[in-house]
Amino acid sequence: MIVSRLWSSKVHPSKTCPSNMKATSLAFGFRALAFLSFLLLWGFYLLNGALKANVLAPLNGRLNEDIPLKNDYTGIFIVDYPIALLVAFFHFGTNGSDEGFQLLVFEGYSTLESSFVWVYAEMMRPGSKPWTIATPLLFATLSQFLGGAISLPLYYGYHILWTDGADILRVRDRDAAMALPFSFLLGAILPAILACAPTWNGPDSRSPEVHQTYMAIFQVDPLWVTLLHTLLPKLFCWLRANENGDRSQAPKTAHMWIRASYLLAAVSSAMGRIYTVARLYMSSEEGTNLARMRIPSPPQGPANGLPDVLARGTFLYLQYDVLIFDFASLSWAFLLLLRMSNRPKASNLTLAFIMLIGYLTIGAGATVSLALYVRESLLLEKGKGTIE
Repeated sequence: MIVSRLWSSKVHPSKTCPSNMKATSLAFGFRALAFLSFLLLWGFYLLNGALKANVLAPLNGRLNEDIPLKNDYTGIFIVDYPIALLVAFFHFGTNGSDEGFQLLVFEGYSTLESSFVWVYAEMMRPGSKPWTIATPLLFATLSQFLGGAISLPLYYGYHILWTDGADILRVRDRDAAMALPFSFLLGAILPAILACAPTWNGPDSRSPEVHQTYMAIFQVDPLWVTLLHTLLPKLFCWLRANENGDRSQAPKTAHMWIRASYLLAAVSSAMGRIYTVARLYMSSEEGTNLARMRIPSPPQGPANGLPDVLARGTFLYLQYDVLIFDFASLSWAFLLLLRMSNRPKASNLTLAFIMLIGYLTIGAGATVSLALYVRESLLLEKGKGTIE
């Protein structure tokens, strides 16, 4: 179905799309971006030798001659090895040894962690949905193992196809909506704070073994979020079992909690951005500058101050990763707002300019979260009717 036909005012607000592009074309664009990301991220990671170093580090039990790598978290090899792989990947970006690298990782994750709220909110919407939308753990896990620049564009492509053929309504499940901000706070934000503490406490604040233990806990944060979001709704339902409240208010309560989740995601991402900018401004280290942090330097990655090929290779990998998933997420949120026929009347260029200013000031994660907050208020509660 040609998307331009959806401009008619008789169409559901969430199904209106600008221009003559088909939803399938937009989905193809996101998938093409995911493929390009794979070539850039993993191609250079292979060519510069970092992939080989990363694969061997858990087997050797060392990151390099000076730094041991913990590889026995559970005593089960098939569990310990992938965890140690991820710990090795993120070690030099979180241990406080290179300020610019730490700030790139910290700001990048402040955006990536917000995607938990975005994908879980879509999962909770009423009505049938494809398994790709109903299983957010899949894409959250792929973000950890393949990179957000690959997993998020893939998700956005599936999401665009879903929204093109379905009535996208407000979340109505009160207990699930109430659980979302707590799942996000305890399952994503708290592990990130623990893992990234050397970023502000300094490299001498932890031994490598202690830091790697915290990092191992951080690596399974998709599981923490999912587990919490499975158990907390059941707890809230149980606590409410003896209440005689007005059930008709449940959808409004759910709506309030979903929007609160978007605001929490926006605040957490904005704080990551503001902290990064402040550190950049106040830093006296030669390697701590925006160009070195953000502009990829293929094929080897930034050299100054980094000890070996694994550190340089992961730096380059994450430079591409953060750049691409920022762009993909902003594009997705922009398209979702354009599909709303009842949005405030403003030109597409004006909306794009507002989101660009948001990206430059408070960062991609906060800008996308606020865009989704606005979208949530424009969605209908029921398939037919008006917004109350």
